[in-house]
Amino acid sequence: MIGNNPHHALLAAQLPHWARRANPGQWGALQASQHAPWQLEDWFDNAAPDLREAVCASQNQLLHAQAALAKALKGLKQISEFAEPLLKGRLAEHGLDTPLLDTQLLRVEHDWHWLGLRHLYSHRRDSLLQAALQNFADDETFRPESAIALGSDIQVVAVEVPGTVPIGMQAPPAHFTLRSERYLVKRLPLAPQAFATLCRELDLGGAYQTHLDQQLARPETRALAVRAQQARLRLAADLAYLRHLLDGASRDEIQRLLQGHPVQCWQLALFGITLHEVMLIDAGAHGLVLHMPGHEPALHPCRDLAAVHATLATLLVEPAERQAFAAYIQQDEQAHFFDMLQQNLDAAGNTAFDRPWPRAAQADLRLTRQAITSEPFGYCHDQYLLRLKHEASLLAVPTAAADASARARRLEAWENLGWDALNAAAFFVPGVGTLMLAVTACQLLGEAVEGYEDWQAGDRQLALRHLEAIGLNLALLGGFVAAGQAVPKLFDSPLMDSLQEVRSNDGRYRLWNQDLAPYRSDVQLPADVHANAQGQYLHEGRLFIRMDRHLYEQRFDDARQQWRIVHPQAAEAWQPPLEHNTQGAWRGEHEQPGDWALETSVRRLGEAYAAFTPEQVEQAGRICGIDSEQLRQVHVEGLPPPPLLLDTLQRLNAQAAVQALGDSAPPGLFQHLYEGNSAVAPAVQQLLDTYPRLTSTLARRMLMRLNAADTATWQAHGKLPAWFGMQLRQLDSELPLVRALEGVVQPAFANDESERLLFSALDALPGWPRDLSLQLRAASPQGPLLARVGSEHASLHSRVIKSAEGYEADLGQRPAPAKRDRDLCRAVAQALPAHARQSLGTAADGNALREHLLGWVAEHRQTLPQRLWGPRAVRPRPTGGLRGGRPLAPLAPEPRQTGSVEGAYRRIYPNASDAEIQAWLGHDEDEPLADDLSSTTQRLRDLHQRLQDLRGDLQRWVQADPARAAQRQPAVRPLVNAWRRLSTLPFAATGRMYSLELSGLGLNGEDLASLALPDDFAHIEHLSLSQNSELSHLPATLAQRFPNLKRLILSDCRFDRVPRLPQPWQLHWLDLDSNRITWDANAQRTLDRYTRLVQLDLSDNPLISAPDLRNLAQLKTLFLSGCSLVELPQGLDQISEPFVLDLASNQFQHLPANFAVTRPVADALRLESEWLGAPVRAQIDAYNAAHQVDLLVSESDYLDFFDETGPDEAALWQRLPLPYRRDLRALLDMEPFQSQPQHARVEFWRRLAVLDADPALRQQGLMRPAQALFTLAL
Repeated sequence: MIGNNPHHALLAAQLPHWARRANPGQWGALQASQHAPWQLEDWFDNAAPDLREAVCASQNQLLHAQAALAKALKGLKQISEFAEPLLKGRLAEHGLDTPLLDTQLLRVEHDWHWLGLRHLYSHRRDSLLQAALQNFADDETFRPESAIALGSDIQVVAVEVPGTVPIGMQAPPAHFTLRSERYLVKRLPLAPQAFATLCRELDLGGAYQTHLDQQLARPETRALAVRAQQARLRLAADLAYLRHLLDGASRDEIQRLLQGHPVQCWQLALFGITLHEVMLIDAGAHGLVLHMPGHEPALHPCRDLAAVHATLATLLVEPAERQAFAAYIQQDEQAHFFDMLQQNLDAAGNTAFDRPWPRAAQADLRLTRQAITSEPFGYCHDQYLLRLKHEASLLAVPTAAADASARARRLEAWENLGWDALNAAAFFVPGVGTLMLAVTACQLLGEAVEGYEDWQAGDRQLALRHLEAIGLNLALLGGFVAAGQAVPKLFDSPLMDSLQEVRSNDGRYRLWNQDLAPYRSDVQLPADVHANAQGQYLHEGRLFIRMDRHLYEQRFDDARQQWRIVHPQAAEAWQPPLEHNTQGAWRGEHEQPGDWALETSVRRLGEAYAAFTPEQVEQAGRICGIDSEQLRQVHVEGLPPPPLLLDTLQRLNAQAAVQALGDSAPPGLFQHLYEGNSAVAPAVQQLLDTYPRLTSTLARRMLMRLNAADTATWQAHGKLPAWFGMQLRQLDSELPLVRALEGVVQPAFANDESERLLFSALDALPGWPRDLSLQLRAASPQGPLLARVGSEHASLHSRVIKSAEGYEADLGQRPAPAKRDRDLCRAVAQALPAHARQSLGTAADGNALREHLLGWVAEHRQTLPQRLWGPRAVRPRPTGGLRGGRPLAPLAPEPRQTGSVEGAYRRIYPNASDAEIQAWLGHDEDEPLADDLSSTTQRLRDLHQRLQDLRGDLQRWVQADPARAAQRQPAVRPLVNAWRRLSTLPFAATGRMYSLELSGLGLNGEDLASLALPDDFAHIEHLSLSQNSELSHLPATLAQRFPNLKRLILSDCRFDRVPRLPQPWQLHWLDLDSNRITWDANAQRTLDRYTRLVQLDLSDNPLISAPDLRNLAQLKTLFLSGCSLVELPQGLDQISEPFVLDLASNQFQHLPANFAVTRPVADALRLESEWLGAPVRAQIDAYNAAHQVDLLVSESDYLDFFDETGPDEAALWQRLPLPYRRDLRALLDMEPFQSQPQHARVEFWRRLAVLDADPALRQQGLMRPAQALFTLAL
């Protein structure tokens, strides 16, 4: 998709003719001409200041020299730009006024087919402009079928014609068909022959030769060109000297050359082909200097000519160097040159051009040189002009040189190369050599902006990108660029952001540079002024915030319902809107957090995050499982920051302070720096009593998220808001893993959790030797066993010893201890046998093992808290879309186009994909730009206005009922985020589902009934209103706003009936667990309307009667546990491909008569309940005996036992008594399955096999509880 630039109306008129037809590759070349890569290199930053200043001064001289030449050549035109008006004017004299590029010359040829004894027809079609530029020989004629017509009026029809072949004197001739053509043409009045005569008389090629002379041969232009060439060499010399590529004596020789002193120079040739612009300079006793303008580096010192040859050969084996080298070779010689080059340089002889070539041992480039006897720079300019005129004569052929055969060969060669002659003609001058490319870029910048010579190189490049987006859109409209080619991103940098369209205070739209530097306040805040919970500073009645370490004044805009930055000097200036998360993370609305590095994303979370080092930020990110993309969501969606991030950063910072003091650190310093000395407030202690894993620092910070009323309710009644309870449970779940990882990343924090994590990971890491057992023992090799990985029956045993001083590998050398410190990874790696370290890909220092562990944790982070730290960890609930309850990984970020329209659209919809933007624009592959830029701009304005209207409407909704404002205000942000399509859920394997999350906010039916949303929520497919304990119905007015709803989550509310939706057939997922629904005919009628349900959850409702499922043909997952059911629901036998059918904890009395379901349904059923009577249990046991399916327990409950097993294990399993099999499930929530599932699984089947093989042992084992399997002496 093409990047539409909404600023087109302002800047398009300033684009020169050629810029409206340039393709992305040509724009890229212009960009490269303004690039100064050395400015970003460490070697430049580390160079002496005087050398850096010299380079910058030379760069500035070069830019000004190029700018001066650009101004002098303002009248220089590209071939197409020069020729089109001349040709159009002459055609108008002949009565033809059609578009040149849409009007074509159809040249029809016929060739005699000797075998078929007849003529066959073929054709060629060229636009009139290309035909005129290629010109005509004076003896050319046209067949009557040839014509001039609009391209759409020419129809070429392939036909088959009869051919005749004589076979012999006595035999009849043979007949067969031949392919030919027929032409249906609506001719224009100008005949081809007349057009050819007109072109010869007009002689566009000859006229352009004169034009080039007039522009480039003038003495003043020649002098400016010489100055620009000298400036290029001066910059190259200063850079080479700074990089120590050029010694002082050689630099002095170049300086003498630049000052006009006689210094011998040569022009080079390879294979007899001249290298234009390349110059060999005599450096005297120090050898030679090869100057290759536009190359990086541009100067190559060489001892002699052989070294020059070696330098060129080394460069030309690389594909990028070969591609750049083409700039030194005339266009019509390039194919021959590269053919000769491959024959002589490529050892293989047929390596692809875009791949590095293996260098031939005896490579010979046939290097020759010709002495330059005149002033070198003037000579180079004269040679450039000759080259320019020669290459121009290929694209615009003078009448005197017109030749039909040469033209045919030339066009055929270009077409074979996929070369567009008209495109080259439109971008002719900058496409020849390297000097004029930069000069043309300067011309373009001069047309668009003022004072570009004083900009930084990066700013000039960004300005070119902005113009590029406009030019490419115009080129698309004109058909000069193929759809699908990307435009450079324009709004992701300070300069391009400065061209954002904004609506000023007077209501007019203007372009703003998005640079907040002028808005920085110079007010000095007193030391006793502290930020409030939102990160605002109140000083002398004015509010200030800090962003990226700078202070800004702000005000609240009641109309927009947004905070805005106030200019410190100009009250009438544009006031940039702000976004924030209510907890100190402020950003300009125009900023793109997706462009921020992790360190920036963390720092921008607020002042509390500004003091940490990049290393601490990187470590905390790995410890907490947080990356830039997750923090982008925090910033873009205005979410609270992950609470453990700041906590981990503070702990790392405190530990760094302790380590800096070494042995002199006082006892308890870490605790003092981390926890402080202040007394624990009662509310904090109350939270610590409820969640003992928390620290007082964490508890205190979490309670700051509550308002005063919620805090008072907590202290008085011990009741927390539902949303806050969810956050606390998630925090409590994640904390052990984070503390464990602290000890891995920062060994000083090593603890029991770190040990548990590492030993669990070792069991799962690829390459762990199964014949090895690693033990962690306390105090000595014979001390208590603290942890183990691998079987106790393994043939090899290694040990790590833990003591008060840390960990040490038991290397069998005690009592002389090995190295002992807190680095558990180091000790483990050192303790492993060499073959084990090799298998795991780690060294004895433990760093590689640490990285393996961190990678493993990143891959399994979702399941580790519950698996390693038990029931208090938040465990994902099994659902139909997530096999085995395993959550889907976050979607990988999509590659995104970054043109002007994309950037503007993403300021409204930050997560929009290219496909979504394309659909919004109405683009398709056949019509890539269906609407013009002005309509796109207006549509963007309308979208922005709708967003502002929504914010205003929501604020009025909050204020309409002051008594409910505390419940309604927290809903505003999720509603705005949902409108902006920010809130999504992973869906299936690669998709996403737009969601609206309003859970746990305390909303009631009146809140939702009075919520008048616009018709901009049709994209919402997932709506969650769970844990709103006062919500008893879903207002129809709200439901109508979500016509495409696929998931409705209403858990833990007060519903006593199944809600109705306007489009019930759309719904796939209905979750109504933990409500007050009793099943009746009305409920059944409503359920029957949800014909496409895939998942239904009615658990923990007093249904009493079972729903009839027969109308739910697509149902896969069913939760009806705890519903007081006495009979199975009807329709179970009709479910296909079920995942889970959970009917546990009910009071079923008996199975239906002739109970029969498919095997998949039986496997998925879960009827387990302590209230089942003896009759139904007997029926279930009989069913199992007949079908080997346990109806009490779902097959999915056993899946973790059967990873990497086969038929033998399946048969062994069936030989176990059914009650024993059921009881074995408990092992999955016990050690060693929790921490070392792979080892545990192997040991599990080994033990069962031992019991199975020995009847006496089997009888003894089965008499013990199934949970005791791992304690049996087997």
